[in-house]
Amino acid sequence: MLFNSISLKDREVFEKYVKDMENSSYNFTNMFMWAGNDNVTYAVTNDCLVLRYKFGKNPASVSYPVGQGDKQKAIFEIYKYFESSNMQMKFKAMTPDMVAELEGMFPGKFDFKFDRDNSDYVYLVQELIELKGKKFHSKKNHLNQFVSNYNYSYEHYTKELADECKRAFSSWMNEKSDPDELTLARAATFKLIDNFDQLPVKGCVVRVDGKIAACSIGEQITPDMVLIHVEFANPEYKGIFNFINQQFLKNEWSQFKYVNREEDMGLPGLRRAKESYRPVRLVEKYDAILKPGVKL
Repeated sequence: MLFNSISLKDREVFEKYVKDMENSSYNFTNMFMWAGNDNVTYAVTNDCLVLRYKFGKNPASVSYPVGQGDKQKAIFEIYKYFESSNMQMKFKAMTPDMVAELEGMFPGKFDFKFDRDNSDYVYLVQELIELKGKKFHSKKNHLNQFVSNYNYSYEHYTKELADECKRAFSSWMNEKSDPDELTLARAATFKLIDNFDQLPVKGCVVRVDGKIAACSIGEQITPDMVLIHVEFANPEYKGIFNFINQQFLKNEWSQFKYVNREEDMGLPGLRRAKESYRPVRLVEKYDAILKPGVKL
């Protein structure tokens, strides 16, 4: 089974197999961003798409096969790949439907575990635009403080802003981020920015006193859902995250029902921030690990 590096030319391959999926772990733009150093690669087998994830020293894992092909045959090919590599067979980013399908084909052979850290947060677009009621009171206050205290402007993102956005990202992130995490995040964000015009995305920037103070980029992934790929801002401006969150949805995505703001990666601060916006549900993701000593 041959896994290939992900490049822009592979977008058509993903679009053939991945259609109207809420799960951000199968989205082409997302995988393209994070595919540096072959952290994410892909293969097509039995007319199914399979992704391979390998970050740092973590063991390799794969996605559940998607597409109209023979998934059972594809899974046997995946099994042979893991066996030949002397690795434990592990699927990641599985939806509940995928879990049920795999268990139906191979009953009792896999252990399943809910992956809370990598499940996507889903919100109602109109709730995040309007920020009505007691549950959003503090968010609305922070937004109003930003509007009252700063000389700001909102702009649609264009490729001419790439260098300015990259400089801003680096200056805001350098001091407080874990070096390894920052290296990955910078590479992924810069890759998205550099290839903006060749991806199905839209973006915005917010300026304060003429200087870029925040940036957000996202795309439509289903008929009623958008996915936010990146959102970064200068934390010195109080309320700026509340402002760009609301304004990006209001100006670019107000016709959609849901917004997927991806996972929290198990980071306590990020989890608190995402939960504070009151998600309506999670796109649940599961791991499946072939039980020790079990053969397919």
